[in-house]
Amino acid sequence: MARSDRLGGGSAWMAILLLLVTGCARHGDDDVPDPPLVYEEALPPDPQYDETNVLFVSPDGSDSSGGGSFASPLRTIARALDAAAAGKTIVLRAGVYREAVRVRTPNITIRSHAGEWAIIQCPASDPDLDVTVLFDVDASGGKLQRLEVVGGYYYGVMFQTRWDWGDASDRSGASRLLLEDCRIHDTGRDCVKITPGCDDIVIRRCEIYRSGRRDNGNAEGIDNVNGDRMVIEDCEIHDIATNGLYFKGGATDCVAQRNRIHACGGGGIMIGFDTSPEFFDLKANPGYYESINGVLRNNIIYDTGYAGIGIYASLKPRIYNNTVFNVAASGQNALHFGISFQDWEPEAKRPPTAEPDIRNNIFVQAAGGDEHIVRIRHADELGGLSALSGMPSMSNNIYFKINGGSCLFFDQRPSSHAQGISLAQWQDHIRGDAGSLQADPLLDSQKKLPASSPAIDKGLDNTIVRYDIDRVVRTSPYDIGGDEY
Repeated sequence: MARSDRLGGGSAWMAILLLLVTGCARHGDDDVPDPPLVYEEALPPDPQYDETNVLFVSPDGSDSSGGGSFASPLRTIARALDAAAAGKTIVLRAGVYREAVRVRTPNITIRSHAGEWAIIQCPASDPDLDVTVLFDVDASGGKLQRLEVVGGYYYGVMFQTRWDWGDASDRSGASRLLLEDCRIHDTGRDCVKITPGCDDIVIRRCEIYRSGRRDNGNAEGIDNVNGDRMVIEDCEIHDIATNGLYFKGGATDCVAQRNRIHACGGGGIMIGFDTSPEFFDLKANPGYYESINGVLRNNIIYDTGYAGIGIYASLKPRIYNNTVFNVAASGQNALHFGISFQDWEPEAKRPPTAEPDIRNNIFVQAAGGDEHIVRIRHADELGGLSALSGMPSMSNNIYFKINGGSCLFFDQRPSSHAQGISLAQWQDHIRGDAGSLQADPLLDSQKKLPASSPAIDKGLDNTIVRYDIDRVVRTSPYDIGGDEY
């Protein structure tokens, strides 16, 4: 979250197991947190639709005479929320609800009636309707299920925080929330906004698209600033004005898995990005890392203007079995190690990425983009900033340029400068990336592997990767990329 962003106003259904990363020593630096946790991959549970403790709402109902029963529904979601105690489920009958929804009560579920589809819609042009669905700071434990959320001057769905107002010792936000089987689109800026202190948010099986209808200069699909333990899974994110999704500002233990992300004007997925210093939790993250222990696995990312996967000021990012295709058409690289300037503020530390682990990925650079498929940046500003500390741990990746040209690698750091080097030279340069090759992965129209692909059976087995993009169990030896043939 940069200063230009508007803040505005571990769950039971997370279904993931925690495993310790083994063999992770401290850097010997007080700015580096203890080795964090990573998630073992597990499939989510089936949706749960409780029909008890329900209020019904219908476009044909009445807020004055309706009692909230199936036979006598209320007319507006706002009226149902006023009447709903904690734990209530609000069931919407089919139709369009043209109202901004603000959830202030914990453990509220809003969903469409079985076999029907409800739409909550606000214009993207009215500054008085800045968010279509807002979960206020006291609305933890809520759910949106099987709904369409359209518009909002700034955001389609937003999770609110106390970070910058009220008691300075209380920086909590709406947490333990689920967005499931929803469509969120045509928003003024970001489709989904997660603000600092909003933790344990799960977004699954959602379609998120057409951000930035009013302002396309800063309009992500999912924008997470310092929300920990976010899980984005089995979603399709497309036609996004800027980046498909990112988690930054110190976001810790976030996972993006089995998502399709495409047609983004910016990048696909950014682990870390660039955040104003006031949004970091310096007790947990004194080193100003943008991301800690982020995990990307089994995602398919294609047709982006900038990096397919970007890594910025991240501690221990884990990037496994992703397919990245036709990316960085306008700039950057298929795999891009970037620099966070953090508003150039003197107190910020702008750390380089540390200990990345990058295995079993397919990286295909757009024909007209940068000649380098992988770049480690360095900037001369602020006394010199490098995007990476040491060398990346990499292996069993496939690299290809769509026009058939050579895949070149670029380390801009003065202490290890190497520009325009081949894969073999890159492997020697980083003393790694064994088992990797430059080859056409022969992806089909769905970016999956045909029987003739050189990616089949060429990956490393991985204890925290179990499935592929289609939730199919991987078998040993693993294939490279997001698809297991």
